[in-house]
Amino acid sequence: MTLDKLIADFADDSKPLKHIGLDQLSGLVSEHIIQFKMSWRSLPTSRRCEILAMLAKLSEDNLELDFTAVFRASLSDDDDDVREKATRGLFDCDDRVVIRPLNDLLAKDPSPKVKAAAAVSLGKFAEMAQDGKLLERDADRIREALLEAIGREGQDDEVRRKAIEAVASFNSEEVQRIIRDAYENGDATLKQTAIYAMGRSSDSQYLPTVLDETHHDDPAIRYEAALAAGQLGDESTVPYLIRLIKDDDFQVQLSAVQALGEIGGPLAKRALLQCLKMGEDALEDAAQAALANLEFDDDPLGFRFQA
Repeated sequence: MTLDKLIADFADDSKPLKHIGLDQLSGLVSEHIIQFKMSWRSLPTSRRCEILAMLAKLSEDNLELDFTAVFRASLSDDDDDVREKATRGLFDCDDRVVIRPLNDLLAKDPSPKVKAAAAVSLGKFAEMAQDGKLLERDADRIREALLEAIGREGQDDEVRRKAIEAVASFNSEEVQRIIRDAYENGDATLKQTAIYAMGRSSDSQYLPTVLDETHHDDPAIRYEAALAAGQLGDESTVPYLIRLIKDDDFQVQLSAVQALGEIGGPLAKRALLQCLKMGEDALEDAAQAALANLEFDDDPLGFRFQA
């Protein structure tokens, strides 16, 4: 089926969108991009949004599918919702070619939700920079774009929060100051952002603060503290997380289980095995996923060498 025919089949938004055919949008090469753009703009806005959301889900489920070209082509769409979904679709992209357009969206897009999505997607590249997987000049551009967004006068609160979360991976003295200022600001939502950023920094200096916040009265704070403990990866946090498995708030329980799966170790594994006997399906599913994560970390190739 030609690209024009494929997109024409999607045009009738009264018909349910099906996965069949969407994989043909994977790996579009340059000579097809112009043709795609012309056909794509003819689709109703609601359909474009629906397709982008489905492509993002497909790429999560099948790592061999690559819809980067579709998401990039949609970054200049006239509709805010389309641009936002396209920007979020680039979250798992590790191709440096999308860094500049994401920086531009963060700096110039008129929609705060698109800017916030750009900050989230840039966070993936910030993590890559922390791991030494980016060119230094690319890392510098990302850090500068995020810091500029944080410091911009009149910046939307959600954009600033997402930029703080994303820039945390760089963990410079300036970034540490930004995280501390957010934590001490007095705003509960900004405090959640700061705790999330503490975990993302991978800096053990935040460990006492994160552990203190596992006792906070607000379940949203306990939730972020549990996730941050998982990201910091210190086995000393395991007893705190085990306590949170029996938290009054179910989302806090799930975050504690996820964190235990990231930290690992004998005590964490025993706690996760106990979760399988708690009689709560969602909690058991989360524990199964966490245990699978531990098994993968122990044996990433899927088999064990025999002596």
